[in-house]
Amino acid sequence: MFGADIDSAVMAALNDGCGDYFDAAGQLAARGIPLIVDHNLVQNGPDGLFVSDMTGITFSKADLCKVSRGGVFVFGKRRYLVEEPVSDDGQMCTMACMESR
Repeated sequence: MFGADIDSAVMAALNDGCGDYFDAAGQLAARGIPLIVDHNLVQNGPDGLFVSDMTGITFSKADLCKVSRGGVFVFGKRRYLVEEPVSDDGQMCTMACMESR
């Protein structure tokens, strides 16, 4: 397995379901993309790792190439406001998000 094949296998095994992404202007940018949703995201801080109240949303860049601060993921009945990137290896991307009500 190489690159895209591994990413596809990871998403098939670990995704929590499909969601939509709206850009910061409120325009639908992607519909029905597989997402991995991690509550209580562990992040780096000045004193090392800590559990935050952020939610990590991971997606394949093949499904959604650009995400920016202020965008919103809709997953089920929940909305997650994009705050900042956590990781991006060019294939898979994780964004730190806050649940909005």
